[in-house]
Amino acid sequence: MDIKTLILTLSFGNAIFCLVLYIFQRAEAREQRNSDWTRGKLLQSCGWFLLYWRGTIPELLSFTIGNIILILGFAYETWAILRIAGTTVPLRLRTASFIAVIAICVLVTPLPSPLRIAAASLCAAFFLATSGWVLLQRPVRKSPLRATLGWCICFLALIIAARGILAFPSHEFNLFTDNLIQKVSFLTMLAGLLVNGFGILLLTKEEADQEIAELSREQHAILEALPTGLCILKDRVIYRCNPAVEAMFSFAAGGLNGRDARCLFESEEKYRDYGGKLYAAIEAVGRFSGEVEYMRQNGETFWALDHAVKVCPEQGDSLVVFSVTDISAQKRQQEMLTRQKEELQETLARTKRLEGMISICMHCKKIHDNNQSWEQLEKYLTENSDAQFSHGICPDCYNRHYSEQGGCN
Repeated sequence: MDIKTLILTLSFGNAIFCLVLYIFQRAEAREQRNSDWTRGKLLQSCGWFLLYWRGTIPELLSFTIGNIILILGFAYETWAILRIAGTTVPLRLRTASFIAVIAICVLVTPLPSPLRIAAASLCAAFFLATSGWVLLQRPVRKSPLRATLGWCICFLALIIAARGILAFPSHEFNLFTDNLIQKVSFLTMLAGLLVNGFGILLLTKEEADQEIAELSREQHAILEALPTGLCILKDRVIYRCNPAVEAMFSFAAGGLNGRDARCLFESEEKYRDYGGKLYAAIEAVGRFSGEVEYMRQNGETFWALDHAVKVCPEQGDSLVVFSVTDISAQKRQQEMLTRQKEELQETLARTKRLEGMISICMHCKKIHDNNQSWEQLEKYLTENSDAQFSHGICPDCYNRHYSEQGGCN
Protein backbone atom coordinates (compact mmCIF):
# COMPACT_ATOMS: atom_id res chain seq x y z
CA MET A 1 0.00 0.00 0.00
CA ASP A 2 1.55 3.31 -1.09
CA ILE A 3 1.51 6.55 0.94
CA LYS A 4 -1.22 8.15 -1.13
CA THR A 5 -3.57 5.22 -0.48
CA LEU A 6 -2.79 5.39 3.24
CA ILE A 7 -3.67 9.10 3.27
CA LEU A 8 -6.98 8.41 1.51
CA THR A 9 -7.69 5.61 4.00
CA LEU A 10 -7.10 8.03 6.87
CA SER A 11 -9.52 10.49 5.27
CA PHE A 12 -12.32 7.91 4.89
CA GLY A 13 -11.59 6.37 8.30
CA ASN A 14 -12.02 9.70 10.07
CA ALA A 15 -15.19 10.39 8.07
CA ILE A 16 -16.65 7.05 9.20
CA PHE A 17 -15.75 7.77 12.82
CA CYS A 18 -17.32 11.21 12.51
CA LEU A 19 -20.57 9.62 11.35
CA VAL A 20 -20.45 7.00 14.12
CA LEU A 21 -19.88 9.69 16.75
CA TYR A 22 -22.74 11.76 15.39
CA ILE A 23 -25.13 8.82 15.61
CA PHE A 24 -23.74 7.83 19.03
CA GLN A 25 -24.31 11.30 20.49
CA ARG A 26 -27.74 11.85 18.98
CA ALA A 27 -29.29 9.84 21.82
CA GLU A 28 -27.65 12.06 24.45
CA ALA A 29 -28.93 15.39 25.76
CA ARG A 30 -27.52 18.42 23.96
CA GLU A 31 -25.50 19.60 26.96
CA GLN A 32 -23.92 16.14 27.31
CA ARG A 33 -22.73 15.86 23.70
CA ASN A 34 -19.00 16.21 23.08
CA SER A 35 -19.25 18.21 19.85
CA ASP A 36 -15.47 18.90 19.79
CA TRP A 37 -14.93 15.21 19.16
CA THR A 38 -17.20 15.14 16.08
CA ARG A 39 -15.71 18.37 14.73
CA GLY A 40 -12.18 17.02 15.21
CA LYS A 41 -12.86 13.88 13.20
CA LEU A 42 -14.62 15.84 10.45
CA LEU A 43 -11.73 18.31 10.16
CA GLN A 44 -9.15 15.51 10.08
CA SER A 45 -11.10 13.78 7.32
CA CYS A 46 -11.23 16.96 5.23
CA GLY A 47 -7.58 17.76 5.93
CA TRP A 48 -6.34 14.35 4.86
CA PHE A 49 -8.54 14.55 1.76
CA LEU A 50 -6.99 17.86 0.70
CA LEU A 51 -3.48 16.49 1.33
CA TYR A 52 -4.35 13.48 -0.85
CA TRP A 53 -4.70 15.85 -3.85
CA ARG A 54 -1.25 17.41 -3.34
CA GLY A 55 0.23 18.17 -6.77
CA THR A 56 -3.19 18.16 -8.44
CA ILE A 57 -4.74 21.21 -6.79
CA PRO A 58 -2.98 24.52 -5.90
CA GLU A 59 -0.36 24.35 -3.14
CA LEU A 60 -2.20 26.97 -1.08
CA LEU A 61 -5.26 24.74 -0.99
CA SER A 62 -3.57 21.36 -0.61
CA PHE A 63 -0.80 22.24 1.86
CA THR A 64 -1.76 25.46 3.64
CA ILE A 65 -5.54 24.95 3.98
CA GLY A 66 -5.18 21.17 4.18
CA ASN A 67 -2.67 21.29 7.06
CA ILE A 68 -4.56 24.05 8.89
CA ILE A 69 -7.74 21.93 8.80
CA LEU A 70 -5.88 18.72 9.72
CA ILE A 71 -3.98 20.22 12.67
CA LEU A 72 -7.11 21.98 13.95
CA GLY A 73 -8.79 18.56 13.75
CA PHE A 74 -6.11 17.22 16.12
CA ALA A 75 -6.69 20.29 18.33
CA TYR A 76 -10.44 19.65 18.52
CA GLU A 77 -9.82 15.99 19.34
CA THR A 78 -7.45 17.11 22.11
CA TRP A 79 -10.12 19.42 23.55
CA ALA A 80 -12.65 16.58 23.39
CA ILE A 81 -10.29 14.31 25.37
CA LEU A 82 -9.68 17.11 27.87
CA ARG A 83 -13.43 17.40 28.39
CA ILE A 84 -13.71 13.64 28.97
CA ALA A 85 -10.87 13.97 31.49
CA GLY A 86 -12.81 16.71 33.29
CA THR A 87 -10.86 19.77 32.03
CA THR A 88 -12.49 22.67 30.20
CA VAL A 89 -10.39 24.59 27.67
CA PRO A 90 -11.05 28.35 27.93
CA LEU A 91 -12.05 30.29 24.83
CA ARG A 92 -8.91 32.45 24.85
CA LEU A 93 -6.70 29.35 24.70
CA ARG A 94 -8.71 27.98 21.79
CA THR A 95 -8.42 31.28 19.98
CA ALA A 96 -4.67 31.38 20.57
CA SER A 97 -4.37 27.81 19.19
CA PHE A 98 -6.31 28.80 16.06
CA ILE A 99 -4.09 31.81 15.45
CA ALA A 100 -0.86 29.84 16.08
CA VAL A 101 -1.80 26.98 13.72
CA ILE A 102 -2.86 29.33 10.92
CA ALA A 103 0.25 31.48 11.34
CA ILE A 104 2.65 28.50 11.31
CA CYS A 105 1.06 26.91 8.22
CA VAL A 106 1.02 30.22 6.32
CA LEU A 107 4.60 31.09 7.25
CA VAL A 108 6.07 27.71 6.22
CA THR A 109 4.16 27.52 2.91
CA PRO A 110 7.00 29.09 0.85
CA LEU A 111 9.63 26.89 2.53
CA PRO A 112 11.00 23.61 1.09
CA SER A 113 8.91 20.47 1.53
CA PRO A 114 11.01 18.90 4.36
CA LEU A 115 10.63 22.06 6.48
CA ARG A 116 6.91 22.19 5.87
CA ILE A 117 6.53 18.50 6.82
CA ALA A 118 8.60 19.10 9.96
CA ALA A 119 6.48 22.09 11.03
CA ALA A 120 3.14 20.36 10.37
CA SER A 121 4.25 17.12 12.06
CA LEU A 122 5.53 18.88 15.19
CA CYS A 123 2.30 20.90 15.48
CA ALA A 124 0.16 17.75 15.24
CA ALA A 125 2.49 15.93 17.67
CA PHE A 126 2.11 18.77 20.20
CA PHE A 127 -1.67 18.40 20.36
CA LEU A 128 -1.49 14.60 20.51
CA ALA A 129 1.13 14.71 23.26
CA THR A 130 -1.11 17.08 25.25
CA SER A 131 -3.99 14.59 24.97
CA GLY A 132 -1.84 11.68 26.11
CA TRP A 133 -0.31 13.67 28.97
CA VAL A 134 -3.74 14.66 30.29
CA LEU A 135 -4.95 11.04 30.22
CA LEU A 136 -1.82 9.86 32.04
CA GLN A 137 -2.24 12.34 34.88
CA ARG A 138 -3.21 10.54 38.08
CA PRO A 139 -7.01 10.76 38.23
CA VAL A 140 -9.16 10.39 41.32
CA ARG A 141 -10.27 7.00 40.00
CA LYS A 142 -7.74 4.52 38.64
CA SER A 143 -8.54 3.34 35.14
CA PRO A 144 -6.36 0.88 33.17
CA LEU A 145 -8.21 1.86 29.99
CA ARG A 146 -7.41 5.53 30.53
CA ALA A 147 -3.72 4.77 31.14
CA THR A 148 -3.48 2.49 28.09
CA LEU A 149 -5.15 5.04 25.85
CA GLY A 150 -2.85 7.77 27.19
CA TRP A 151 0.27 5.76 26.38
CA CYS A 152 -1.05 4.91 22.89
CA ILE A 153 -1.65 8.58 22.11
CA CYS A 154 1.78 9.52 23.47
CA PHE A 155 3.38 6.83 21.29
CA LEU A 156 1.53 8.17 18.24
CA ALA A 157 2.73 11.70 19.07
CA LEU A 158 6.29 10.39 19.35
CA ILE A 159 6.13 8.72 15.91
CA ILE A 160 4.72 11.85 14.26
CA ALA A 161 7.32 14.05 15.97
CA ALA A 162 10.07 11.64 14.85
CA ARG A 163 8.77 11.90 11.28
CA GLY A 164 9.04 15.69 11.44
CA ILE A 165 12.55 15.60 12.94
CA LEU A 166 13.82 12.99 10.45
CA ALA A 167 12.34 14.93 7.52
CA PHE A 168 14.18 18.11 8.50
CA PRO A 169 17.74 17.23 7.27
CA SER A 170 16.51 15.53 4.08
CA HIS A 171 16.36 17.59 0.88
CA GLU A 172 14.14 15.24 -1.12
CA PHE A 173 11.59 14.38 1.54
CA ASN A 174 7.99 15.19 0.51
CA LEU A 175 4.47 14.08 1.43
CA PHE A 176 4.39 11.09 -0.93
CA THR A 177 7.98 9.90 -0.40
CA ASP A 178 7.68 6.13 -0.10
CA ASN A 179 10.27 5.20 2.52
CA LEU A 180 10.31 3.41 5.87
CA ILE A 181 9.80 6.57 7.90
CA GLN A 182 6.72 7.50 5.92
CA LYS A 183 5.21 4.03 5.97
CA VAL A 184 5.77 3.60 9.72
CA SER A 185 4.31 7.05 10.39
CA PHE A 186 1.15 6.63 8.33
CA LEU A 187 0.56 3.02 9.40
CA THR A 188 0.92 4.15 13.04
CA MET A 189 -1.55 6.98 12.42
CA LEU A 190 -3.96 4.48 10.84
CA ALA A 191 -3.62 2.14 13.82
CA GLY A 192 -3.98 5.16 16.14
CA LEU A 193 -7.18 6.11 14.35
CA LEU A 194 -8.70 2.73 15.23
CA VAL A 195 -7.24 2.37 18.72
CA ASN A 196 -7.90 5.95 19.79
CA GLY A 197 -11.37 6.06 18.23
CA PHE A 198 -12.66 2.91 19.90
CA GLY A 199 -10.62 3.63 23.04
CA ILE A 200 -12.18 7.06 23.53
CA LEU A 201 -15.63 5.58 22.94
CA LEU A 202 -14.96 3.02 25.67
CA LEU A 203 -13.45 5.69 27.92
CA THR A 204 -16.55 7.85 27.49
CA LYS A 205 -18.74 4.91 28.47
CA GLU A 206 -16.48 4.13 31.43
CA GLU A 207 -16.66 7.73 32.65
CA ALA A 208 -20.46 7.70 32.28
CA ASP A 209 -20.71 4.39 34.17
CA GLN A 210 -18.53 5.75 36.98
CA GLU A 211 -20.66 8.89 37.22
CA ILE A 212 -23.80 6.74 37.40
CA ALA A 213 -22.19 4.57 40.10
CA GLU A 214 -21.21 7.66 42.12
CA LEU A 215 -24.70 9.09 41.75
CA SER A 216 -26.18 5.78 42.88
CA ARG A 217 -23.95 5.76 45.97
CA GLU A 218 -24.94 9.34 46.80
CA GLN A 219 -28.64 8.54 46.41
CA HIS A 220 -28.23 5.44 48.57
CA ALA A 221 -26.55 7.50 51.32
CA ILE A 222 -29.31 10.11 51.16
CA LEU A 223 -31.97 7.39 51.24
CA GLU A 224 -30.39 5.74 54.26
CA ALA A 225 -29.95 8.99 56.20
CA LEU A 226 -33.40 10.50 55.66
CA PRO A 227 -35.67 10.39 58.75
CA THR A 228 -38.70 10.43 56.46
CA GLY A 229 -39.75 7.08 55.05
CA LEU A 230 -38.97 6.61 51.36
CA CYS A 231 -40.12 3.62 49.39
CA ILE A 232 -39.96 2.62 45.71
CA LEU A 233 -42.73 0.38 44.39
CA LYS A 234 -42.92 -1.42 41.08
CA ASP A 235 -46.31 -2.95 40.20
CA ARG A 236 -47.26 -2.46 43.88
CA VAL A 237 -44.32 -4.58 44.99
CA ILE A 238 -41.75 -2.97 47.30
CA TYR A 239 -38.64 -2.62 45.16
CA ARG A 240 -36.57 -0.70 47.69
CA CYS A 241 -37.09 1.24 50.94
CA ASN A 242 -35.01 3.06 53.53
CA PRO A 243 -34.58 2.14 57.22
CA ALA A 244 -37.15 4.78 58.27
CA VAL A 245 -39.91 2.84 56.47
CA GLU A 246 -38.80 -0.47 57.98
CA ALA A 247 -38.81 1.05 61.47
CA MET A 248 -42.19 2.68 60.86
CA PHE A 249 -43.80 -0.65 59.99
CA SER A 250 -41.78 -2.60 62.62
CA PHE A 251 -39.87 -4.69 60.07
CA ALA A 252 -36.25 -5.80 60.33
CA ALA A 253 -33.63 -4.40 57.94
CA GLY A 254 -34.37 -5.67 54.43
CA GLY A 255 -37.61 -7.29 55.58
CA LEU A 256 -39.83 -5.29 53.24
CA ASN A 257 -37.83 -5.58 50.02
CA GLY A 258 -39.60 -7.75 47.47
CA ARG A 259 -42.86 -7.96 49.43
CA ASP A 260 -46.29 -7.06 48.10
CA ALA A 261 -47.69 -3.78 49.46
CA ARG A 262 -50.65 -5.77 50.78
CA CYS A 263 -48.63 -6.48 53.95
CA LEU A 264 -48.86 -2.78 54.87
CA PHE A 265 -52.67 -2.74 55.14
CA GLU A 266 -55.11 -4.10 57.69
CA SER A 267 -57.38 -5.81 55.17
CA GLU A 268 -57.70 -6.65 51.51
CA GLU A 269 -60.54 -4.17 51.23
CA LYS A 270 -58.41 -1.25 52.48
CA TYR A 271 -55.51 -2.35 50.29
CA ARG A 272 -57.69 -2.24 47.17
CA ASP A 273 -59.53 0.93 48.22
CA TYR A 274 -56.45 3.02 48.97
CA GLY A 275 -54.53 1.51 46.08
CA GLY A 276 -57.30 2.35 43.63
CA LYS A 277 -57.49 5.98 44.76
CA LEU A 278 -53.74 6.40 44.93
CA TYR A 279 -52.87 4.93 41.53
CA ALA A 280 -55.82 6.63 39.88
CA ALA A 281 -54.41 10.00 40.99
CA ILE A 282 -50.93 9.02 39.82
CA GLU A 283 -52.20 7.97 36.40
CA ALA A 284 -54.20 11.19 36.10
CA VAL A 285 -51.66 13.80 37.22
CA GLY A 286 -48.46 11.82 37.83
CA ARG A 287 -48.53 12.27 41.63
CA PHE A 288 -50.57 11.66 44.79
CA SER A 289 -50.76 13.42 48.14
CA GLY A 290 -53.04 12.36 50.97
CA GLU A 291 -53.57 10.44 54.21
CA VAL A 292 -53.51 6.64 54.23
CA GLU A 293 -54.28 4.22 57.06
CA TYR A 294 -51.59 1.53 57.38
CA MET A 295 -50.89 -1.37 59.70
CA ARG A 296 -47.63 -2.22 61.45
CA GLN A 297 -46.30 -5.75 61.56
CA ASN A 298 -47.63 -6.14 65.13
CA GLY A 299 -51.19 -5.39 63.97
CA GLU A 300 -51.34 -1.79 65.19
CA THR A 301 -52.96 0.60 62.71
CA PHE A 302 -51.72 4.13 62.19
CA TRP A 303 -52.18 7.06 59.85
CA ALA A 304 -49.50 8.32 57.48
CA LEU A 305 -49.19 11.22 55.08
CA ASP A 306 -48.18 9.93 51.65
CA HIS A 307 -46.62 11.78 48.72
CA ALA A 308 -46.16 9.64 45.62
CA VAL A 309 -44.54 10.51 42.29
CA LYS A 310 -44.19 8.41 39.16
CA VAL A 311 -40.52 8.04 38.18
CA CYS A 312 -40.93 8.31 34.39
CA PRO A 313 -44.47 9.45 33.54
CA GLU A 314 -43.64 9.79 29.84
CA GLN A 315 -42.49 6.15 29.58
CA GLY A 316 -45.59 4.63 31.10
CA ASP A 317 -43.72 2.36 33.53
CA SER A 318 -45.07 1.49 36.99
CA LEU A 319 -42.11 2.64 39.11
CA VAL A 320 -43.42 4.96 41.85
CA VAL A 321 -41.53 6.69 44.68
CA PHE A 322 -43.40 7.15 47.98
CA SER A 323 -42.65 9.51 50.84
CA VAL A 324 -44.33 8.18 54.01
CA THR A 325 -44.63 10.26 57.22
CA ASP A 326 -46.20 8.82 60.37
CA ILE A 327 -48.89 11.28 61.53
CA SER A 328 -50.60 9.05 64.11
CA ALA A 329 -49.55 11.39 66.98
CA GLN A 330 -50.90 14.40 65.12
CA LYS A 331 -54.09 12.45 64.37
CA ARG A 332 -54.62 11.63 68.06
CA GLN A 333 -54.04 15.25 68.99
CA GLN A 334 -56.44 16.39 66.28
CA GLU A 335 -59.10 13.93 67.47
CA MET A 336 -58.64 15.13 71.07
CA LEU A 337 -59.00 18.76 69.99
CA THR A 338 -62.11 17.86 67.99
CA ARG A 339 -63.67 16.12 71.01
CA GLN A 340 -62.86 19.07 73.26
CA LYS A 341 -64.39 21.43 70.73
CA GLU A 342 -67.57 19.35 70.52
CA GLU A 343 -67.82 19.16 74.32
CA LEU A 344 -67.36 22.91 74.57
CA GLN A 345 -70.04 23.50 71.96
CA GLU A 346 -72.40 21.19 73.82
CA THR A 347 -71.70 23.05 77.08
CA LEU A 348 -72.27 26.38 75.40
CA ALA A 349 -75.47 25.08 73.87
CA ARG A 350 -76.73 24.02 77.32
CA THR A 351 -75.69 27.27 78.96
CA LYS A 352 -78.04 30.20 78.37
CA ARG A 353 -77.13 33.58 79.73
CA LEU A 354 -79.50 36.12 81.22
CA GLU A 355 -78.45 39.61 80.36
CA GLY A 356 -79.87 43.05 79.67
CA MET A 357 -82.99 44.70 81.20
CA ILE A 358 -85.65 42.28 82.55
CA SER A 359 -89.13 43.65 83.32
CA ILE A 360 -90.50 42.27 86.63
CA CYS A 361 -93.73 42.99 88.46
CA MET A 362 -93.07 44.94 91.66
CA HIS A 363 -95.86 43.10 93.51
CA CYS A 364 -96.12 39.50 92.30
CA LYS A 365 -92.61 39.37 90.84
CA LYS A 366 -93.72 37.89 87.51
CA ILE A 367 -91.43 38.39 84.49
CA HIS A 368 -92.55 40.16 81.32
CA ASP A 369 -91.01 37.92 78.59
CA ASN A 370 -90.37 38.40 74.90
CA ASN A 371 -93.77 36.95 74.01
CA GLN A 372 -95.40 39.85 75.84
CA SER A 373 -96.78 37.57 78.54
CA TRP A 374 -96.15 37.43 82.26
CA GLU A 375 -94.50 34.33 83.66
CA GLN A 376 -93.64 33.19 87.13
CA LEU A 377 -90.07 34.11 88.06
CA GLU A 378 -88.95 30.52 88.65
CA LYS A 379 -90.48 29.34 85.36
CA TYR A 380 -88.68 32.09 83.41
CA LEU A 381 -85.32 31.32 85.00
CA THR A 382 -85.73 27.57 84.44
CA GLU A 383 -86.49 28.02 80.76
CA ASN A 384 -83.70 30.51 80.12
CA SER A 385 -80.85 29.02 82.15
CA ASP A 386 -79.60 25.80 83.65
CA ALA A 387 -80.91 26.81 87.11
CA GLN A 388 -83.34 24.45 88.83
CA PHE A 389 -85.62 25.44 91.72
CA SER A 390 -86.65 23.66 94.93
CA HIS A 391 -89.30 25.25 97.10
CA GLY A 392 -88.92 26.12 100.78
CA ILE A 393 -90.09 28.91 103.12
CA CYS A 394 -88.09 31.64 104.77
CA PRO A 395 -88.61 32.56 108.47
CA ASP A 396 -90.32 35.86 107.69
CA CYS A 397 -92.87 34.27 105.37
CA TYR A 398 -93.39 31.50 107.88
CA ASN A 399 -94.17 33.94 110.65
CA ARG A 400 -96.38 35.99 108.34
CA HIS A 401 -98.41 33.16 106.85
CA TYR A 402 -98.18 30.32 109.34
CA SER A 403 -97.80 32.02 112.74
CA GLU A 404 -101.37 31.35 113.85
CA GLN A 405 -101.19 27.76 112.73
CA GLY A 406 -97.81 27.46 114.41
CA GLY A 407 -99.22 29.01 117.58
CA CYS A 408 -102.08 26.54 117.62
CA ASN A 409 -99.67 23.70 117.36
